[in-house]
Amino acid sequence: MRWPAPKVWGWIGLIMAVTVIIQWKWSQGRVESDRSGVLAKQRAVIVELGPRWFPLRDRIETWTVELAKDPFTDVVETEILKSWSFRDKPGIYLRLDAEQATSAEVLRKAANDSLRDGFTACLFTVENKNQLSGKECKLTRDCAVGEICNELDRCAPPAQPYNLRVAYRSMRILSEDWVREVQEASGELRLRALTSFFEDTVRDDIPVAVDLLTRAQYFVVVLDEAPPNLEIPAGMSKSEALRGVPHASRVGIWRLSDNKLVLRIRRTPDVELKMAGAQLDERVVNAQKRQALSCALANAVRDAMGDAEAGVIAPAP
Repeated sequence: MRWPAPKVWGWIGLIMAVTVIIQWKWSQGRVESDRSGVLAKQRAVIVELGPRWFPLRDRIETWTVELAKDPFTDVVETEILKSWSFRDKPGIYLRLDAEQATSAEVLRKAANDSLRDGFTACLFTVENKNQLSGKECKLTRDCAVGEICNELDRCAPPAQPYNLRVAYRSMRILSEDWVREVQEASGELRLRALTSFFEDTVRDDIPVAVDLLTRAQYFVVVLDEAPPNLEIPAGMSKSEALRGVPHASRVGIWRLSDNKLVLRIRRTPDVELKMAGAQLDERVVNAQKRQALSCALANAVRDAMGDAEAGVIAPAP
């Protein structure tokens, strides 16, 4: 059996190398074409939605950062609050640790921990479906019509007040960070995942977010101040530990129609839980304490507004 001459092997190797290079060039060209296509679609979405989202986002972020600054004085527009009952109306809500409200960039990342809790349950009177009752989800397309994949990764109708965390998630495709991810995506699979995320968001999440943000009449933010020497138990986040002990909180409420600050207070609520019957699990006790303290803060807001039916009144700092 005679083997091909070395020159033949050389030609075979050259042909294979050229084929690989051509395939790589073709693949890169397709990736660049897909990259350009999704970025062009993203720019079109910005043109349509940017004028509605960016000004509102910037106002909210500016108010939140300003609220975190010292010195602090109470503001309560009693006459406005008497004639404008916002508690049963659609709005926007955000809760952070005060130290997370140093800049817009830090705030946007920290908002991922914002959850509606005992504060919203005790302050607002809108009837919401149990946000944990639906099936688990990763995307809104996993849910039935009229539902979204909420901040708890459950399918449920959008709740009021609307958590700013969900709005940030929905509007992420308009951000420079998302554009940077697309520009830096080096492989076809990664770019395909970003493109799929973009299409899902435009189809499922943005229409809901735009509707809720457009109908919102107020913005409420709660900033929790960490006490000195805060202890953080194992397996618990700093925010969870903070909201489970008495601490000062700053609350700001703005009317969106005219950017009017209608309430700004700082209170330090405290509660005493009375346990009856069998000893409860420590995690359950901690969760109940967090809810009770958040509800006490909501009642402090109602008291400052002049609500005679406010329950537990939190002491002023």
